[in-house]
Amino acid sequence: MSDKPEWERPDDDTDDRAPNGSRDRPPYPGWSAEQPPGQGWTSPAQRSHPQQQSGWTAPDQQSAWTAPGQQSWQTPGYTGAQQPDQPPPLGNPPTQPTGWGAPAWAPPPPVKPGVIPLRPLGVGEILDGSVTTIRRNPGPMLGLSAVVAIIVQLIGLFASWLMFRDLQALEELSPTATPAEVLGVFSGTFGVFGVMALVSWVATVILTGILTVVVSRAVLGQNITAGQAWAMARPKLPKLLLLTLLYSLIAATPGIGYTVIIAVAVATGAGEGLIGLAILLALAALVLSVWLYVRYALASPAFMLESTAGRHTGEPARPIGIGKAFRRSAELVTKSWWRVFGILILVWIVAFIVSAVVDQLFSVPLYFFADLSDPESFTSFGALTLSALGGIVSTTITAPFLAAAVALLYIDRRIRREALDVELARAAGVTIPGRTDQPPPMQ
Repeated sequence: MSDKPEWERPDDDTDDRAPNGSRDRPPYPGWSAEQPPGQGWTSPAQRSHPQQQSGWTAPDQQSAWTAPGQQSWQTPGYTGAQQPDQPPPLGNPPTQPTGWGAPAWAPPPPVKPGVIPLRPLGVGEILDGSVTTIRRNPGPMLGLSAVVAIIVQLIGLFASWLMFRDLQALEELSPTATPAEVLGVFSGTFGVFGVMALVSWVATVILTGILTVVVSRAVLGQNITAGQAWAMARPKLPKLLLLTLLYSLIAATPGIGYTVIIAVAVATGAGEGLIGLAILLALAALVLSVWLYVRYALASPAFMLESTAGRHTGEPARPIGIGKAFRRSAELVTKSWWRVFGILILVWIVAFIVSAVVDQLFSVPLYFFADLSDPESFTSFGALTLSALGGIVSTTITAPFLAAAVALLYIDRRIRREALDVELARAAGVTIPGRTDQPPPMQ
């Protein structure tokens, strides 16, 4: 079936004749030799009711013409434009009756069982789908994010309080204090911040994996609870932590290599006068890190959502491995690196703006109640608490948005390369007009 089916007129009745009962040539080019009766065209269902008003009507008394696989094109009834016994002159095209509008030649509405239409997605549809997923699944999307944000921010609040307390203790040290004494003052702060970073990283990875499962169900129009999402994601979470760690190391490898080279050059004295070369190496390391980050950005959703067939007949499908997830991400990003990069940058910019706005809203009370002449009033326990509350709210909003956007970007890439929309439609129990199981050309 073509994407734009032609508008076909209903078949003529073989018993109809021209008003004079003869089979003369058509009154003008393009008309069928089989002309309707003198009292106007009527549908087959109306011929048994002569008392109905004459005019053009669609079959089965519907004022619409339907092309195969398309929505109905509504057309007004043809009444009063021509007298029934006065057809248009020979050789002249039919004139459009007064009041008729152009037929609405429009494609059918997209098939959308869930939060996105089952077709290649635009950037706006990815962003809208992310927000819609949060709105339709507030429990797992916002609830789990809030739990993670509260845990991380409470640890951060304690670490910040320790840090400012240590700063006050640092002021009491003598100017001749040794580096060991300075490090001893901040030892507790460094330890708490290290614990905070570790907990934040683990919690974020686990949260991302769970939210990816929620998004995959929302695409099919299914809403699941936080408990169901946890049960579905839990078996894969340990390996997801390892995958994310490897992903972070891969993206940071150029920067680590650059740091080692500069450190060795400084230690051996070979780096003197090579500032320009060092800058070029820094730029090269940055570009390579960004390229690797984008190339493997879809490894996490691929690992959570894909599986491979069992080795033996009847064996259930098995999750893909970590190496396969990285290869799948590279395959999906190939030939579309710049588009994936642009969407990821846009998503991060949106998340940053939202986070900044929320943090500013929670910092406004400080300007009314804090003593502007005393900098320490901005580091009091109350000020730190307000900052933590702002962090909880901003993380609760941005974390599910980022996870949903990356998951939908992964789905979009699979739709464009592998016709995943056909499989999604089959899973959702819907049909995509004009689509077959043949995948589209690779994009």
